[in-house]
Amino acid sequence: MRRTKNFLAVIILSLIFLIALGISDPNTRDLFFGRGVLFNADVKVFVLDVGQGDSILIKAFGRNVLIDAGPDKNLSADKIGSFGVKKLNFVIVTHPHSDHIDGMVRVIERYNPEYYLDPGIPHTSKTYKTLLDLVEKKQLKYIRPNGQTIHLQSAELYIFPLPDDIKSVNNGSVVSKLSYKDFGMLFLGDAELEEQSFLIKTDRDKLKSKVVKISHHGSTSGTNQRLIDVVSPETAVISVGRDNPYGHPHREVIELLKKNSIRTYRTDRDGTVVILSNGSRYSVIREKGSVGERFLFFILQLIEMIQGGI
Repeated sequence: MRRTKNFLAVIILSLIFLIALGISDPNTRDLFFGRGVLFNADVKVFVLDVGQGDSILIKAFGRNVLIDAGPDKNLSADKIGSFGVKKLNFVIVTHPHSDHIDGMVRVIERYNPEYYLDPGIPHTSKTYKTLLDLVEKKQLKYIRPNGQTIHLQSAELYIFPLPDDIKSVNNGSVVSKLSYKDFGMLFLGDAELEEQSFLIKTDRDKLKSKVVKISHHGSTSGTNQRLIDVVSPETAVISVGRDNPYGHPHREVIELLKKNSIRTYRTDRDGTVVILSNGSRYSVIREKGSVGERFLFFILQLIEMIQGGI
């Protein structure tokens, strides 16, 4: 009880600071006083800064979903805990590459999800075998993508079907879309242009989204003008590690996003990127944004931790 009161005191003091700061910081003023949805967001998406890999936490109406768990054994599990998560309802492995699954064993051990979803692509890595053994040991409900919808009360997470003929691990990535009222966010995993062509042919209308998590860390193999035309995003987020050996995100992709006037955020520069929506509007808060954004990020963490029962 005393700890909760202390947290509330910190929030109140921080809010006073933000009110003063918001007068002079246009970005903070917009987030806090204007179109921001910090205190009435029903849906929250945390594109976690886990280095050169993917890990995305979705919180909606008391349900928690994790898509991938990054390349570090502990980092993803620690980060989602810092946002008040005590239990996960679903975990999704988009595909069994190490930069997406190395942290998933620790996540499952710590958060005991009920459902586990992956593409079921045969893969011989020791990490993937260990992961599947753990799924079996804990008797998680194993799901494979076939066009089903995961209901998160008023929000939905649609799981796109996989191509019949999967020629590479990346092109068998689980692709999903979060929808809530007028808000939509598309998660492309590492799906390359071949899989995207299949999705455009079979599920074109469902791909359109206001926000997109760019495929394959910003590689040219995962983004082209055709995809941009179909998805028609306003905002893009790239999950990528600083000074990675692959040159991600590729210059061509950054220029393409700029050409199409798409606001772009990157975890290597912005840290964890949070998208908050009440269904009609959405806001973006960066862990390493302006001073005002950093305080908003701090307050959001405190709120999530208190709501999570700390």
